[in-house]
Amino acid sequence: LGNGIDTDFFDPAEMPPAPEMAGKGPHLTFTGQMDYPPNIAAVEMFAREVMPQIRATFPQARFNVVGRAPTLAVRSLEGVNGAHVTGAVLDVRPWIAGADLVVAPLTIARGVQNKVLEAMAMARPVLATPEAATGIPARDGQEIVVAAGADALARQALSLLHDKVRATAIGQSARAFVLD
Repeated sequence: LGNGIDTDFFDPAEMPPAPEMAGKGPHLTFTGQMDYPPNIAAVEMFAREVMPQIRATFPQARFNVVGRAPTLAVRSLEGVNGAHVTGAVLDVRPWIAGADLVVAPLTIARGVQNKVLEAMAMARPVLATPEAATGIPARDGQEIVVAAGADALARQALSLLHDKVRATAIGQSARAFVLD
């Protein structure tokens, strides 16, 4: 059986963006348990290697790292290339709802990533590595965007941030995929 997502709970129509996301942007968001080594490695790589490329075009871009128990390494990313580390939040949905792009840049992933399915259920475009997309039979470029390595992630992120129509269409297709 595939992983299930409560699509009523993760309904984008029911959730306004987090107030902290007002102003600067675009917003790229990662959600996860932030003392889990693969998540730590993912956000460190994204903040240090991908975000500088994004901020060269979008100087106000923010990378929101949302999740409980951030380690010292994760907390030290605060302010690095637009990174904002929230720590634990009562509800991740506002952070997903306010994201222009949800990212899952994992290089090690075990099982289907619910964080990806949750963002897809909220009709957000998701940029994932092949590892993070494993086990999710979504079509690359239609319901999800898959890229490997910092440079490819940056290229795909910039493409989606430049083309809001395409990003919205991928998000809508992602929600339809999860609903199906």
